[in-house]
Amino acid sequence: MTSHERPATPSAVLPVSAVQSALDAVGDIIAIVNNQGVIVMVNGPWVRFMSANGGTEATCGTGSNYLQVCDTTQGPCADEGPLVAEGMRAVLAGHADRFEAEYPCHSDTQERWFRMTITPFADGAARYATVLHRDITDSKHAEIRESDMDTEVAHEVRVRTQALRTERDELDSFVGAVSHDLRTPVRHIRSYMQLLRGRAECRLTGDDRRLIDVIDGAAGRLDGMINELLGLARVSQTALHFQDVNLAQVVLRAWANLTPETQGREIEWVAHDLPVVHGDPELLRLAFENLLGNAIKYTCGRERARVEVGSTSGDGEWIVFVQDDGVGFDPAYTHRLFGAFQRLHSDRDFQGIGMGLANVKRIVERHGGRVWATSRPGDGATFYLAFPKP
Repeated sequence: MTSHERPATPSAVLPVSAVQSALDAVGDIIAIVNNQGVIVMVNGPWVRFMSANGGTEATCGTGSNYLQVCDTTQGPCADEGPLVAEGMRAVLAGHADRFEAEYPCHSDTQERWFRMTITPFADGAARYATVLHRDITDSKHAEIRESDMDTEVAHEVRVRTQALRTERDELDSFVGAVSHDLRTPVRHIRSYMQLLRGRAECRLTGDDRRLIDVIDGAAGRLDGMINELLGLARVSQTALHFQDVNLAQVVLRAWANLTPETQGREIEWVAHDLPVVHGDPELLRLAFENLLGNAIKYTCGRERARVEVGSTSGDGEWIVFVQDDGVGFDPAYTHRLFGAFQRLHSDRDFQGIGMGLANVKRIVERHGGRVWATSRPGDGATFYLAFPKP
């Protein structure tokens, strides 16, 4: 024997008893069928499974035709029989590399599910298939529990969401009613203060006049806040008239309405292409008037300001932005930005009530969208509005 010759190896063919022993050691339910669908070998779990489900040696044991059994099966697994027979024929004929099916096979006392897998193999010219049933009851129960939990959670979310909407609607109605009722006494205060000033002008000292000015200014501010609350209530309660809306036209209308505020200002106005969304054109115009009005206000310290409006396409949504190069804001307070009466700048620097962005948020949310903003002090601000694509 040369150094390149290998010693002869013993035959790798196992005796039938060894194959049978190996199959019996497997926990899955296994049978081997020939190309006619006749069972040539089964393991112990197969025998026990078939016996427990009405099968006999004649119908499900070695020598029986499993294809015929599946075609004519009765009992708890009868509905799946014809489907399994069709899949087995395709595998044995070489038309499919594999067949899989999940099926319930419940007894009177137990719920059970199985996954059947049929895979072919060849022994020379002869073609066979392994038929394997695996008990997947535990995983199926876990899947059902998870599905039930998802359904329960989804139901709870729907219930909670509806409750929050109801509470918000009730709060909006309350705010609207209270704000309306407060307008009259506040206006009376302002009217009587003017009347008092006129009647007592000659007797008022300098301190008296300053006090009257403070009271009148506070009443005026309160009147403005009441009007803003009424505006928020209207935004929340107004019936929406949905239609396809070209946001480019809405933004141009909003900018045109703000023309008086731009008098004497040098503002570079940049408007890119904007999408068509499904919404209420009047409420959308109000939202953009608030955003553009803020951009005009907070860029007043610049000789030449720049306001830009554009959009990008997101995953299932259009993202529209309004950007300016004004004073910006501290990002640490972003969470306060869209709240009612929340202001990040003092009245001394910029007048306002602090309701504009709350209105924007409510309008966009009523359109199924969302809002957010980014900024750095002295570096301008960018406001984003996301709208669902039609």
